[in-house]
Amino acid sequence: MKGFIFPGQGSQYKSMGRVILSKYNEGYNFIKEAQNILNIDLEYLLFDADDEELKDTENAQISILLTSYIHFKYLEKNGLTPDYVAGHSLGEYSALLCANSLSFEDALILVRERAKIMKKFIGNIKGLQVALLNLKFEDIEEMVSNLQEKGVVQIAGYNSKTQIVLSLEENLLDDLKNLVLEKKGRIIQLKTSLPFHSPLMKKAEDEFKKVLMNFKFSKPKFGYISSVVNQEVSDANLIKEILFNQITRPVKWIQTIIKMEEVGVKNFYEVGPNKVLTNLGLRDFNNLIFLNSESLFEEERYERV
Repeated sequence: MKGFIFPGQGSQYKSMGRVILSKYNEGYNFIKEAQNILNIDLEYLLFDADDEELKDTENAQISILLTSYIHFKYLEKNGLTPDYVAGHSLGEYSALLCANSLSFEDALILVRERAKIMKKFIGNIKGLQVALLNLKFEDIEEMVSNLQEKGVVQIAGYNSKTQIVLSLEENLLDDLKNLVLEKKGRIIQLKTSLPFHSPLMKKAEDEFKKVLMNFKFSKPKFGYISSVVNQEVSDANLIKEILFNQITRPVKWIQTIIKMEEVGVKNFYEVGPNKVLTNLGLRDFNNLIFLNSESLFEEERYERV
């Protein structure tokens, strides 16, 4: 079975639209339609915006969603479609769009509003994110449990078997560093603007809920594994509820790949810019196949995999 996995924020890069648009001229139709819906110069973002402009959360989220969708439509045109889909954080919206659970217009508007709300809280929510490397899950969970007596800290992302992301209040950072040092692990402070996927984002989540209530979801046409609850979800109302909670819940990415393997997926295709999820998969699962769509386009292998 084939699984399509969709990247989240951080996968954007300058000129990320060039690879796919050089192969798929029809992709410009989606860009034009999206520009009419959002009144944003998306062609500029996908071709000419520099790295600093693409760091803006609104620019990044919309650009990744649109690029991922164009990649999907090209793969679909060439006969490559998934049995299951999943997405990392923002990538869940790409997955639901490509599975026809969300319309193109609704997905664009929802992601723009999601980004705008997050942007609104930059500087107003005091917290940060760190990546912990080369530590056992149980040791990290013990650290988190100990620190929760002093303030807000939560595992924000189970990214790989060797990399876990935490979101925490700033005043807990020194204590966390000491605990990591004791266990001989590594800690890297991430250059993120907010403590995503943690209770510190509750105000943003509450505001986004009001927006999300007005949108309609349908049953996905492919199997959809949510990286929030780590299970297959087909009920439209439950999907909406999961997205309500996504902003404060951790991304269970490793668990999602394992779940997809359990239902029979052996070939994973990262559909969208860059190859962050491909690299994580290759590092953690040597019994599975991981390919990213950009490499398929460049090598023109999509018809032979």
